[in-house]
Amino acid sequence: MTSRHGRSRRSACEVCLAAATFGLPLVTLLSGSAFAAVSTPTLTVSPSTDLHDGESVSVSIGPNSVFTPNSRVNILECADPGGSVANLPKSDSTCDGNTIQGNTMLVAANGSASDPAYTIYLLPSPALGEQSNNQPVCNQTNPCVLYVGQNQNDFTAPKVFSTAFSIAPAAGGSTTTSTATASTTASTTTTSTVHPASSNSSNTTAPPSATAASSTSSTVAPGVTLSSNASTAATATASGTALASTGVPADLEWVIGFAIVLLLGGSLGRRLIGDARR
Repeated sequence: MTSRHGRSRRSACEVCLAAATFGLPLVTLLSGSAFAAVSTPTLTVSPSTDLHDGESVSVSIGPNSVFTPNSRVNILECADPGGSVANLPKSDSTCDGNTIQGNTMLVAANGSASDPAYTIYLLPSPALGEQSNNQPVCNQTNPCVLYVGQNQNDFTAPKVFSTAFSIAPAAGGSTTTSTATASTTASTTTTSTVHPASSNSSNTTAPPSATAASSTSSTVAPGVTLSSNASTAATATASGTALASTGVPADLEWVIGFAIVLLLGGSLGRRLIGDARR
C-alpha cells in the first residue's frame, strides 16, 4: 500500500520527468499567478506639478511587456475625481477626445513610448471649441490624469494612467488674444499759392509776389492805370504764376480806344471836307 507521502514524491518525480522529456524549464511549469503577474509600467509626465493651461509636457513610458511592440498608442486627458486611484476612468466617457495628441505615438520594440510635447488643457477649453458645460472638467479643484493606451474605445486593451494633477489658468491669468487695431489717418489737403522758387512743400502762406492785388486799381507804369483784373494778370505774370483769365485783356482796351479815335477823326475829317466843298 502506497503511503500518502509516497504518492506526493512520485507526483513530483513525474513532473520532473515531464519537464526533462519535453525540454521545458521547471520554473515555467511551476509558474502560477505569483510568477506570471506583469507589473504596470510607469507613465512619467514632466513637469508633473504646477501645470498651466496650454503648457507642453513630456510624456514617456519606459520599457515594458504590457504594450505590443510597434503598436499605436494614444494620449487623452481624463477626469479623476478626488485624484484617487479608485476613481480612475473606467471608459473613455470621462475622457476628452479633443485632447488626443496630434502626432502618431508608436511603441518601440521594448514596449517604451514617448511624446516630447503634449499640450495640457484647462477643461472645458475654448481653444478646443468646447462649451462651458462640456465634460470632463479639469482645473485647479478638479484633478485629472493622462491615459495612454492602445485603444481608448476599449479600456480592456493595454493602458496606463499618470498620477493625478491639477491645471491652473495660463501664465498671466488670461488667454492671450491678438487684436488688430485699425489706424485711420486723416488726410487734409490745403490749397495754397507758393512762389515757384520756393521748395518748402508745407508752406501754406503765399508770398507777396504770388498774391493778387486787393485794390480795385493798380498803377504798373507812370500814367497808366489798370483795372483790378489787369493788375492781377500783371502781378501773376511778374511772379511767374499762371492765373485763369477773369476779364478782357488790357491790350484790347487800347485797341478799342485807338479805333474809336480813328473813327471820330475820320468822321470829323469828312465833315470838314464837305463843308469846304460847299
